[in-house]
Amino acid sequence: MTFLRVLLVLGVLASASDAATLRLGRDAPTLAAAVARAVDGDVIEIPAGLWRGPIRLEHSITLRGMGGHVDGGGDGSTIVVAAPNVRIEGLRIENSGSDVGRSDACIYLEPGATDAVVADNELFDCAFGIWVHQTRGAEITANHVVGREDERPTDRGNGIHLFDASGLTIRDNHVEGARDGIYVSATEHSRIERNRLERQRFGIHYMYSHDNVLRDNISNDNTIGFALMESDRLIVEGNEASRNVRNGLLFRDVQFCKIRGNRLEQNGTGMFFYSSTENSIEDNIVSHNELGLKIWAGTRRNVVAGNRIFGNRQQVFYVGAEDQLWGTDGPGNHWSDYLGWDQDGDGIGDRPHRIDSFVAQLLHQHPAAVLLLKSPALEMLSHLADRLSFLRTATIVDHSPLLGGSAP
Repeated sequence: MTFLRVLLVLGVLASASDAATLRLGRDAPTLAAAVARAVDGDVIEIPAGLWRGPIRLEHSITLRGMGGHVDGGGDGSTIVVAAPNVRIEGLRIENSGSDVGRSDACIYLEPGATDAVVADNELFDCAFGIWVHQTRGAEITANHVVGREDERPTDRGNGIHLFDASGLTIRDNHVEGARDGIYVSATEHSRIERNRLERQRFGIHYMYSHDNVLRDNISNDNTIGFALMESDRLIVEGNEASRNVRNGLLFRDVQFCKIRGNRLEQNGTGMFFYSSTENSIEDNIVSHNELGLKIWAGTRRNVVAGNRIFGNRQQVFYVGAEDQLWGTDGPGNHWSDYLGWDQDGDGIGDRPHRIDSFVAQLLHQHPAAVLLLKSPALEMLSHLADRLSFLRTATIVDHSPLLGGSAP
């Protein structure tokens, strides 16, 4: 080992040995006093009891909960992180200010808070739970965030709010009762995995964010489970959305995304495509929703294959000027209402599956026709539309419907 390397190692060991552990009530009377005393590498232990904030962290220190609560006093953000390599773990943090326009939060990470770790905390009674602002490399893991459910959704902040950040890991968090569970704006090269989102407007909401992974999240009992908007090159796989009022998965103006292996059940609409192109939508389960797939104008040139579309009250609602063709260059999808056959035994139906769109178009153009649903007259017109070309409307045609798949 060279002399220079020996000096470097000794320097690291010396700096590590200089780090101190400060316990509130023993080494400092208040949280603010401990923060003012701490230097890089120090650990502040917060024992049981109520400790007053707000505080601002300008050194690379650790706040470690030992049963203690940090109360922001209803003013601004409870904990603001301005230094790199800060850890906040095992705390209950509560009572931030209420100004959502000012971004009051339980924990606010400023641009300088690179590589921060926020783990195993309970966040209650805050406008925003965790706000990550133009920060690189932060890890937000295993936190429980509860929004202010007694307020109108528009007056609440988001549980975890990401803005103009990159290289983030958002994993194993449980967010409930906020405005949006996880809001992702202009954030790139980040991973959002294994989070649970409940009772919010949107479980996870993407805007203008690219090159992210959204995997194995569960979003139930929200207005919309997952909303992907104005974003490109997302990998969206293995997620579950159930009992969401409007949509399980909504994607609008997204391109070059891989949406696969997701499970969308018992929602208002399972999957809503809107003005989205060049995406791969494969091997998803869309079952037992009021409406399985809603496909709006401007959605084209997507690969839609291997999906299991079962038991929805209405399988597809399509609005477009011409038929949209699936399964022309490969396998199509499994349909619970396909009535064709497979004489050659290759697992693909011998005739295309043409989705009945007469009723959908009628309702789109004349909403009052909903009063005729299930009436003999409308049923007769729907059957005639299959045989009389002048009654036909543009629809989805699956040229290679798959057979042999059991119901989910």
